[in-house]
Amino acid sequence: MTSSNGNKWQRLVSLRVMKCLVLALVFALTGPVLAEQPTPPVRRGFVSDWTLHQVLFPESNDDSVMSQIKRDPRWLHSWYFRHQEAWWREYHRRPRRPGKDSRRDWSMSLGTATFEPIFDFSFDIAPQTGYGSLNTADEGSGEFLATSGTLTNTAGADLGTYPLYPGGPGVTTSPADAFLYNNLIYYLTDPPLDIYGLLFTAPGLEINIWGNSPDNYSFYDYLNGGYGTTLTETGTFSLNVDPGGGQTFPAKYVFDVTAAPSCTNDFVAIGIAANAATGGQANIVGFNNLYSTQGASTPTPLCGTSGPAVMFAYASGTGEVPAALTLSLNGAQLAYIENRNTGSSYFHVLTIGSTGSNGTSSTNAVVPGTGNNAVDQTVLLSPDGGVTNQSSTTAPYVVYTADDVNDVAYATTYSWADGGSGYLYKLGNVFSGTPTILWSLPINAVPSAPIYDSVSNKVFFTDSSGRIDYVIDNGATSSVVYGAVVAAGTTSENPVVLDNTNEMVYACFNSNGTNAIVVQTPTSMASTVTVPVGAAGATYTGPYGVAFNNAWYTGAGIPLLYVAGTGTGTLPTLYGVGFTGTLLDPTNVTSAALTTGLGGDASPVTEFYNASLLKDYIFVGVTNNCVATTGGGTAGCALSLDITNGFPTINANSPALAAAGGTSGIIIDNDSTATQASSIYYATKTGTNLVKATQAGLN
Repeated sequence: MTSSNGNKWQRLVSLRVMKCLVLALVFALTGPVLAEQPTPPVRRGFVSDWTLHQVLFPESNDDSVMSQIKRDPRWLHSWYFRHQEAWWREYHRRPRRPGKDSRRDWSMSLGTATFEPIFDFSFDIAPQTGYGSLNTADEGSGEFLATSGTLTNTAGADLGTYPLYPGGPGVTTSPADAFLYNNLIYYLTDPPLDIYGLLFTAPGLEINIWGNSPDNYSFYDYLNGGYGTTLTETGTFSLNVDPGGGQTFPAKYVFDVTAAPSCTNDFVAIGIAANAATGGQANIVGFNNLYSTQGASTPTPLCGTSGPAVMFAYASGTGEVPAALTLSLNGAQLAYIENRNTGSSYFHVLTIGSTGSNGTSSTNAVVPGTGNNAVDQTVLLSPDGGVTNQSSTTAPYVVYTADDVNDVAYATTYSWADGGSGYLYKLGNVFSGTPTILWSLPINAVPSAPIYDSVSNKVFFTDSSGRIDYVIDNGATSSVVYGAVVAAGTTSENPVVLDNTNEMVYACFNSNGTNAIVVQTPTSMASTVTVPVGAAGATYTGPYGVAFNNAWYTGAGIPLLYVAGTGTGTLPTLYGVGFTGTLLDPTNVTSAALTTGLGGDASPVTEFYNASLLKDYIFVGVTNNCVATTGGGTAGCALSLDITNGFPTINANSPALAAAGGTSGIIIDNDSTATQASSIYYATKTGTNLVKATQAGLN
């Protein structure tokens, strides 16, 4: 062997020895070296609740901006919502021809409740003083039928709380034949009660409150067979619409966007504006087996033809849940506020039960933790234990952490006494441990639901004085910063919509004295842009929020803001507003009526981009006189409108589906070729049903 060959051999041996030594070291430290194994898939749940409509994340080419907003777990859920091609991947998408007709896949009763405005009242009809709350059904023309509620008498005779006795709208004789009543209220008139008025009862007792003229009211009782309290025709009776305007959203949970749609684990839940009772009416209900129909269907739906199954039906406390739920990221828990007609309210964190009986229907509810392993944790929203007459008909906003640990929530309460006031609360340990109040702040007006901006660390809300307010969360040293009055005539308290990327806030008010308006302001509150969207309204508290077209999210195309305003009078009207740069352009507005007559309301608008069809859609419900006579009928309906090429054509042939009394807020499934796995969900406002429908463009 030559010297050069010997050196090469030595180097080769040395390399082999070194390799063996390295492998031996690896073996000693980690065990045997195995062939590379595929990484098991990680389940990724998807939350679609009311906050998906309130906190938005349009795309940006600025890496520093994207790095900030991606810290918010809601960004990923928003990304999945706008990139439907990235989930349920085994159901390959292919272009499909959109159907023109709409189809109701299933409809499930939610019991005896309504999703119309809740009215709070107070009275001073000497010597009687008190307050109460009324759930209502819209009779049209500013007339509402009180369907349930309570009266609390705090001074004079008959002290205590009494339920409304159902009846009306026609004049009805009370059970004891003591009074004529109709349970009608007239929100736009003075007095808001007619000479028949409202009837409240208890064993052996009937109480009738009615009005003759402004400041001329009567409180009269019939006790154990005889008239008791002296009839007094004087005093005051004040009526106010609750914050939230009776609007709510279902909440949808997809168990895993990386797997197949799940008949067992995917579910939709909704709170119900009805007092809960064990073995009776539920105030929280959830359904699975969603991708189904009630009856034969071709092709066979993914989850069969027997319709949805009740996953849970709970009597969570004794009050109502009139506003939307917020889901935990793992889908195991729900956060919401229970409002009790006695004037108190409770924040709840409910862990859904998986064993025992969890209720069989919306009218056969069980108590969480009784006969099941559900856990219902409650916090009385009463600052320092000293204020118990604060109601809450708004939804809590949960600030997620990636693992549902150390989540916090913000919530608001209110009272209409002395011109209106409220509180903002921060709660800790929301989805882990025991929820507690970390701090609370008084507000000098009635507040909307709060929305948190993770970039500026501000909590935004509107108030009954027509302002957009915020709190910088500095812990116990936080304070309320009140904005300028932008809507002096407002009676609405609607949550803001937050553009997290551009740090813009959008707020809707039903009146600035002349018009219903949309207000745009940066999170700094340094300036405002106001866009009129119809005549000022008083009967309803909409418009309830804004939505944007796909071009606004992607930056490709002409961005537009959409909102359901009021047109002339109470004519629900869709508006499209353009932009100049990032600012709304009040001179670039297009509109079209959603109804053929006055006396109606419109739901919040929901936008959805269908990746298979390359179509952009707006979904909106109206309460009456639907413009679409094909499918929608002439009463309430849900409309599907194609906005792909700009503002849509709206006429009698627009795709629609009849919806009694209109719809709640609308949420959307993913775009999938799995049969029945592309849907919209909403509640009807009368008849009170939860509906799943396959709409044009989602067929």
